[in-house]
Order: sequence, then structure tokens, then C-alpha cells
Amino acid sequence: MKLNYFKSISLLFTFLCCVANPARAALITTEFSELVGNQGTVDINLSLVSGENFSGFSLYFSETLFADLDIIFSPVEWDSIVVQPDALLGAGLFDSYNPAGLSSGFARVSFTYLSTLPFDVLAYDFYDADFSIVESGSSTNVTTPVPESSSIILLILGLIAVALRHRARNANNTFYSTTFNSNKNQQVAA
Repeated sequence: MKLNYFKSISLLFTFLCCVANPARAALITTEFSELVGNQGTVDINLSLVSGENFSGFSLYFSETLFADLDIIFSPVEWDSIVVQPDALLGAGLFDSYNPAGLSSGFARVSFTYLSTLPFDVLAYDFYDADFSIVESGSSTNVTTPVPESSSIILLILGLIAVALRHRARNANNTFYSTTFNSNKNQQVAA
């Protein structure tokens, strides 16, 4: 009875975790590389799920960390530009736009860094054809992948379920072993 109760609770908890923390479909990953002196590059990967439609995105470069942004490579269909970081105007940006919708792809931007590498993440905004921001977030650094919290929770719940199953199995084995031994002792006594 208790085992069924724990199963129900763990399934409900798992369902609520998945609903409360859905995985994002659009993902921007960044990988920073140091070149010579204080020069570096960042590889930008955009991954979109089929059916998802964003007209553009902006990736922001802090004015206190970056200078001299330059596009090394960008897909032709992205129509990309860079705006230089400025102490008075604020962060610079790498912006890509396609009125028909962006496709997954890869770009590389070079920069001069004003701090020490490595940088972990860059802030971004996805926007629609009307330039209304649809989603904001931070890029994921591909050199240090971090599991999503829902994955960790599912792993913990799985370990708990295995432990409960093992405990229930041991309790059943102890019961049958005790019953078998007491019946055997009664037969020997008779």
C-alpha cells in the first residue's frame, strides 16, 4: 500500500517538474577562443526546433569587457551586423535578421577583450517580424555544459524509485524467509 502511495507521489512530482521547467526549443550556444594578445573569437550556434519561427536575434557584448567587434562568418540568410560597444551608449551587439524567419546556423565574431578570458555567457533577445521581443535569456557555454534542473530532479527521483523497489523486495524476501523457516521448524519439531 505504501509503495503505491510513493509511486503516485513521485509520478505527480515528476510531471509537475516537467511542466514547471519546460526545455527551451531555441538555443544559442557560445564558445570563446583566445587568439593572440587580447584578441579572441566567439563561435555562435543557433539551434531552432522545426516549426519555431523567430525573425531575428541580438547577442549583447558588454562595453566593459569587449571592443572592436567584427563578423568573421555568418550565414548569408541571417543578414547580420555588429554594433560596437561604447562607454556612453552601452553594450555592443551582434544582430541577425531575416523577415522570413531565421534558420539554425553558425556564426563567428572576433573581438578585443578588455578583461580576462574565459567569458561564460552572453545575453540575447529573440524578436519577431515586428521587432517585438519574444524571448530573452543567456547563451549556453559549450565548454561547460550544465544539466537542466529537471534532468537532475528526474535522476534523483529515479534513484529514489530504485531504492524503494529494492527496500520492498528485501522486505518481501525477509517475510518469505521467516515464514519458510518457521514452517520448517514446526515440521522438524513434530
